[in-house]
Amino acid sequence: MPALTPAEKRLRNTHCKLRDALERLVKGLPTHPDLQKRSYRLTVATLAREARVGRNAIYANHRSIIDELRRASDRKVVPEKLAAWEDKLAQQRALIQVLQIEERRMVTENAVLLKRILDAETEVERQKRHNARLIAERDRAVKPVPLTRGPKS
Repeated sequence: MPALTPAEKRLRNTHCKLRDALERLVKGLPTHPDLQKRSYRLTVATLAREARVGRNAIYANHRSIIDELRRASDRKVVPEKLAAWEDKLAQQRALIQVLQIEERRMVTENAVLLKRILDAETEVERQKRHNARLIAERDRAVKPVPLTRGPKS
């Protein structure tokens, strides 16, 4: 096997970097800090950033990687990410159900409390009327009554 020239070594190393980067992107496990912080699309720019190579190198010397990138992009959904997303969705749905049950319980409790408030207000009004009657009766009872003189004998 003949020795590789420096240019051939560079091409092979770049090709390996690109293939590894594409595999990480497809799995949804990028190592580049910018790609870890946000969602990304499978593009040449994203691949170049993950592989830490220039885009021109991809366009000029690695057309096969671009074809693989397009095929991976056409699949659109990354299986590992999809499973994680479905798990999150299931958790969110379960949480929604729990919150709906809790909301119904709180609505019922609020209705009971409102009923108690209305009953208490009705009782307060009844007690006020009763108190007013008692005060009026007391006032009549303590009111001085003029004494009339009886017949002289």
